[in-house]
Amino acid sequence: MVNEKLQSVRESATKTVLQVAKVVLGFSSYVDGKLMARSSGFLIDWDERSKAGTVLTSARIICSKYSALSQWSGTDEYAPNAEIVAHLLDEDDATVPALLLHYDKHVNIALIKVEIELCAKIPSFSGDVIYGQEIFVLGRDEHQNLTIHHGRVQFMGPNKFQRHHYLFSGCVINQPSIGGPVIDLNGQVWGMANFPGTAFIPSSIILKCLDMWKKYQCIPRMHIGMKLSPIKFLDPIHVERIFRRCNVDSGLIVHEVSHGSVADELGVRPGDIIDSVNGEHIATTIELENLLMRICESHLDEGGVIGSCVDIPVGILHVRKGRKDPRHRSTLSLRLNVAEGVEAFTSGMHPFN
Repeated sequence: MVNEKLQSVRESATKTVLQVAKVVLGFSSYVDGKLMARSSGFLIDWDERSKAGTVLTSARIICSKYSALSQWSGTDEYAPNAEIVAHLLDEDDATVPALLLHYDKHVNIALIKVEIELCAKIPSFSGDVIYGQEIFVLGRDEHQNLTIHHGRVQFMGPNKFQRHHYLFSGCVINQPSIGGPVIDLNGQVWGMANFPGTAFIPSSIILKCLDMWKKYQCIPRMHIGMKLSPIKFLDPIHVERIFRRCNVDSGLIVHEVSHGSVADELGVRPGDIIDSVNGEHIATTIELENLLMRICESHLDEGGVIGSCVDIPVGILHVRKGRKDPRHRSTLSLRLNVAEGVEAFTSGMHPFN
């Protein structure tokens, strides 16, 4: 049954979906001949001379063990030497070997090379986020049939169990469809479906990851040691209450600080509000992640190396019970590592004020 809200655009939406579907593939991974995982992916590049394409998918295709509770645990295990095959969209349901080019544990993306004939246009990425925008999430099920989920970009941020670089589609995605493209009614890619549920990685994060992988053959970022939540996604009553108390209506609320992190040692506590990073106002965790990657990129371009440190000024409003001035502001200098690996979080003992 067609969603009633889509009746007016059914014909154009159908053409868009079917066009993008030509570059959406299914993948399977095996260890010792046993099926480990299935996922979807989509072509982002193709070389006509070599007939080789680059596919973007989820790192879950090579994940042999993952935490069902929190993505911050850092306990996921990967099998990069697993055998990966791509399921072609021909009448014979043929498969071809696929080569893992790179995977990133933190962002949870993987790049795969596959030799394939292409008779379709590679879709372009959209860099802008519009909350409420209608979207489709495409994928392949275990029989390589096209899966289509319809939703809207949700006006919400990640919870304390989810990474900072996620947006949400409002439609539940099943395991085989993870790694598929999130597109709008014009066929532009807004992101990639990630993890069972509604989360997807927006195109702004993906584009920056691809750019850095091409330049450095890795995707560096800085581990800030905090779980954050945007003020802007709170209900208006809550936002107004924060403004009356703290005279701010935008920024990131600190929900938890990783024990032993630089932020912890400098006295950042749950309930504090971050309103600027490196001199820039930050309203969402997506903006923060993009900024941190840009800082890493500039550091490496200027001769810095993976594992070196960068001092980042962070403007913080310290909100404390018992303070005579509950709106004490400070600018802290966080010396953060330019790291390649996954950020693991160690829960501390500080209560949320």
